[in-house]
Amino acid sequence: MKIKSKSYTYLFLGLLGLMTLGSCQKWLDVQPEDRFTKDQVYNSASSVEEVVNGLYLKMGENQLYGNKLTLTDLEVMSHRFRIGTTSGYYYDLKEHNYEQKDVKNSFSGIWTNMYAIIANINDMINVLPTVNNGLTEQDKAQYIGQATGLRAFIHFDLLRLYGPAYTDETKGMSAIPYVNKLSTDIQPFLSSEMVIANILADIKKAKELLKNDPILTGDVPFKNNYFNYYAVVALEARVQQWAGNKEAALVAAKQVIAAQDKFPWVTHQKIAGNGSNPDRKFFTEVIFSVFNDKLYDIQRDYFGSNLSEEQILATGSGNLVSNIYENNESDYRYNFSWPFASTGMGYRTFVKFDDIPDVEILSRFMVPLIRISEMYYIAAESTTDQTEALNYLNTVRQHRNINGDISNYETLENELTKEYMKEFYGEGQVWFYYKRKQKANIFSVNTSNLSFIMTPEDYIIPIPLAETEGR
Repeated sequence: MKIKSKSYTYLFLGLLGLMTLGSCQKWLDVQPEDRFTKDQVYNSASSVEEVVNGLYLKMGENQLYGNKLTLTDLEVMSHRFRIGTTSGYYYDLKEHNYEQKDVKNSFSGIWTNMYAIIANINDMINVLPTVNNGLTEQDKAQYIGQATGLRAFIHFDLLRLYGPAYTDETKGMSAIPYVNKLSTDIQPFLSSEMVIANILADIKKAKELLKNDPILTGDVPFKNNYFNYYAVVALEARVQQWAGNKEAALVAAKQVIAAQDKFPWVTHQKIAGNGSNPDRKFFTEVIFSVFNDKLYDIQRDYFGSNLSEEQILATGSGNLVSNIYENNESDYRYNFSWPFASTGMGYRTFVKFDDIPDVEILSRFMVPLIRISEMYYIAAESTTDQTEALNYLNTVRQHRNINGDISNYETLENELTKEYMKEFYGEGQVWFYYKRKQKANIFSVNTSNLSFIMTPEDYIIPIPLAETEGR
């Protein structure tokens, strides 16, 4: 029996204006009559830019990549922060009580918002080629390429969240809908294998459309806050790795690594010697990020050292974060993102997203979603050349100021696990790593033995009941 999704039907009809949030707010005041989309939303180059910016702004909201899918919820589910209560939202997340009301509502909202963005992406991809608004065909290709890449990106995270881990046994099981066209019809749920095929098809389209991306031509200074050509290729590496296609994952990862000069390693000077504007996010290395102007509210309200034990997301008075970083004081990720608090709590607190005074610095409100180091990890895991694998791993370690290379290939998987835990605090990627590897025992700052037993069910977020009831 085919399960069909209702998301696209009511979201397209009811939430078309979401793509114009933020700088595009004015479009919400226009009545959506017959030619609303074509003649009014896309009627000029500047309005198209506003629509695209609206997509990125929506992705960066707290409900999605601006908080829940990066800084907090997925990190709590990965036992990265100590939860000082025995009830409530974060306790239920930590215990994987997905049927609890607040947790269920939150993940239902994530599902709805992600498919709303996809609906607006599909609208733009469908309409923009037909509008005469002063944009050249190349300009349109650039915008449509970004949108197509974003459609693949969001679908992939929906699959990683709500679908099963990808194995020979599960790849044929029903997972999520892949919505790549404008339609008010209810969309069927597809198997993980079919979703991956659709994602890779969109990635192929996006690469072709972005063949003249400014990041390739050097026509304008590169900014890593749009879904550029290398973000598409990096996504391809992620997707192929998820699907177990190591050879293809390695090819894609190597292509991004070959463009290292566009994503240069952070320097000690940038982190420590940049006055009051330290680059704790290692932002020069970020391939793609989203903007959240509430970032410092989140930093204060969730990680601030003046919060109570029940409120703060940290690793507790035992400073268990030191176990993750193996007490290595030289590791940039440890010293600069986890200093001892100068006020309030007397232990180490998470400051990666603390504010910086210079309001002109691009990274100030940005949340990293893809960074160059991940490509090295993918390459290390994917290559069959043992020396090459260790070189990829050690390259990242060296640029994190860790002395001593890993020389025993037999320890590679364990070392990669430790690297994911060190590298991606506040970015949500550890959850997806654990799920892909189906880790049955994960490091936990919430247990006395620093270990938490995971079941396969703990890795599956229930699909909202409204999507499947009556089917």
